[in-house]
Amino acid sequence: MSNQRCMAVLLCLACLLPVSARATDSCGQAALENEHQDAATIQVLEHAWSVAFLRGDTAFERCLLTPDFTEITRAGSVKVLADELGLAAQNQGRNLPIPAIPSAEVLIHGDVAVAYLSVRRSKDGKTVNVYNADYYVWERDQWHAYFSQQTQF
Repeated sequence: MSNQRCMAVLLCLACLLPVSARATDSCGQAALENEHQDAATIQVLEHAWSVAFLRGDTAFERCLLTPDFTEITRAGSVKVLADELGLAAQNQGRNLPIPAIPSAEVLIHGDVAVAYLSVRRSKDGKTVNVYNADYYVWERDQWHAYFSQQTQF
């Protein structure tokens, strides 16, 4: 009986190892280490996400974004993680300049945070004003972006 109980405990501990390993997994990305449930961490993640997108760093995005990441574009299209990674991949090797990236306002409610800001974008000779909102969830001691919305105004 004692051996069976010991084996059961060891089996339970073995099942928990992947969870505890994930809790400290930063994918080797400096911006994903030592995260806290505060606005400053979200602002760091927002900046790092923008830079990763412009550099085509899909590995960073895979670590930051949830597998079910969803985005609603300013045109009303619904996009998923594969779309985001595909767009970012187009920037690989282009060495795009990193513009001044404004700090987002951050609201935190329990294990959920939203970072939002308004930006002016120019495309095809037109300037548009857009609100961006990125939603994060705190899971296993890390923030992960799960939803993003762009609204043109």
